[in-house]
Amino acid sequence: MGTEILAIACDQQILRSYILPFAGSVLVRTGQEVEAGEPLAEIKMPERYQVFDVVNGLKINPSNIERHIERLVGEPVKAGDVVAQKSGLISRIFRAPQDGMVVAIRDGRITLALGEKKLQVLATYPGTVVEIIPERGAVVAVQGLLLQGVWGNGLNSSGELVSLDAAEPAAGKKQPAADLQGKIAVVPHVATKAAFAALLSREPAGLVLGSVMPELLPALEQAPLPVMVLVGFGEYEIDALSKAMLRQMEDQTVYLNANEADASEQSRPDLILPGKAQVSPGLFREELRLEVGRRVRLLGKPYTGSTGEIMELPEEPEKFASGLVMRTVVVRREDDLIVRIPRENVELILE
Repeated sequence: MGTEILAIACDQQILRSYILPFAGSVLVRTGQEVEAGEPLAEIKMPERYQVFDVVNGLKINPSNIERHIERLVGEPVKAGDVVAQKSGLISRIFRAPQDGMVVAIRDGRITLALGEKKLQVLATYPGTVVEIIPERGAVVAVQGLLLQGVWGNGLNSSGELVSLDAAEPAAGKKQPAADLQGKIAVVPHVATKAAFAALLSREPAGLVLGSVMPELLPALEQAPLPVMVLVGFGEYEIDALSKAMLRQMEDQTVYLNANEADASEQSRPDLILPGKAQVSPGLFREELRLEVGRRVRLLGKPYTGSTGEIMELPEEPEKFASGLVMRTVVVRREDDLIVRIPRENVELILE
């Protein structure tokens, strides 16, 4: 199992790949400045398909079908164009209901691809295009402050960052309606569904939650706005490093990308405050690994959310109380407590 990388950085070059699920058109060029929400690549697809049964629809003999079809496969059609017809005393006509294309004629049926819709990948923060991925997308870079979390609901937005007290969302009726409109709100902990509902009623643009009780997960998943969990599910404090970063971001416009965590792609939900530094095309993150002296954040009770420094990396696996034999890491926490835990239970902090 590879080491999880947790980025908490004040002056980090942030790079994100935006990739279409299959081949399409790239809309940007290397060196181009893009804004949040700007399309980077797109695929044009039919809005819908329509299948017309020529034999039964026109009431014709199947052996004569070819003489009744007016269009060829691959031929574009306009709304109202005749696609197939039967002339005579009782004429029957099949017309294209909207603009499109004939995509198949098979077994006495005509298939039309109708209309057009676009599937686009959009930049989630302002930056510079540093690499083009042919027919698929682009890599966008920006210099700035980066804070990553452990869970996101897949949405993104931007707004002024404001910090709330843990008890404040529960006040509910005392808070004016929609007082958080256009703002990304940071809350240290949410314990109940009522507190979360009270937060949503204030209509923030997004939520950054230090920790949240596990039973709230369905509500987080269904939230109509981006939600990122910083530390984990349970009752945990935000670590000192993340608190300091949030203080620096406060009252400034930040970009919350609450994408779902994907360890295979080293993708995490994150909060970004873009800076003004120039980016260097082609500069990508070096491969990182556990080393003595590196900062880490700990996972698993009772250490979840605490941070510290690696003191030792024993070569030989050790047997834990659970019966599992695993490679270990020795960490000195911020409170000077030295702990010995499995390597799988640490996140390497990229500073």
